Amino acid sequence: MIRVKAEALRYLGYRGQEPDEAAAELIDRGYDELRANAVPKSVHRIAEKSTVTELLRGESIAKHLAGSDRVIFFAATLGAEADRLIRTAEIRDMAYALVLDALASAMTEEYCDSIEEELKAAYHGHFTWRFSPGYGDYPIDVQQELIRYLNAEKLIGLTVTESSILLPRKSVTAVIGISDAPQAKGVRGCTTCNLRETCQYRKDGTTCGNS
Repeated sequence: MIRVKAEALRYLGYRGQEPDEAAAELIDRGYDELRANAVPKSVHRIAEKSTVTELLRGESIAKHLAGSDRVIFFAATLGAEADRLIRTAEIRDMAYALVLDALASAMTEEYCDSIEEELKAAYHGHFTWRFSPGYGDYPIDVQQELIRYLNAEKLIGLTVTESSILLPRKSVTAVIGISDAPQAKGVRGCTTCNLRETCQYRKDGTTCGNS
């Protein structure tokens, strides 16, 4: 709870600052509402790396998985209700909508972290960190293929638009590599992100947290 709220505040631009009473109340209210209504779901699939090369296009993902012989693809979502809450708030109270959006993003990351821990317990080996379409030159349009490969639409209600936007919006697809031997940690952070030139976090002198 504390971590999600702290991350949400950072997304909202509170860098080392405490929110005022009104903002703190919105954060508490939004957190409680999302926790009560969001329905997180995930799906994953493990495969030998050599059998899924069509889903691993680009130099960035190749370098990231260089030491891996197996890969786990996973998709996770907070569900459609989280999107609905944000859309409703956008009509009634834009300030609250921004808070909900930040909290939902932080909850999505927290959920993905919990999935990683479950995967590490289920599959023995040395893991890379998760790598999503859009990082480096790993094409964002691979989302379409990942959704089909994971059968994510049927299993967790996750779809993707023609422009490769995931729906519900608070969703993630990612790849994790596994090996029997320790793996070198790959580069992680702004240098691998396709949004680095337009990222508001970088303009403000901070990061989104993936570094």
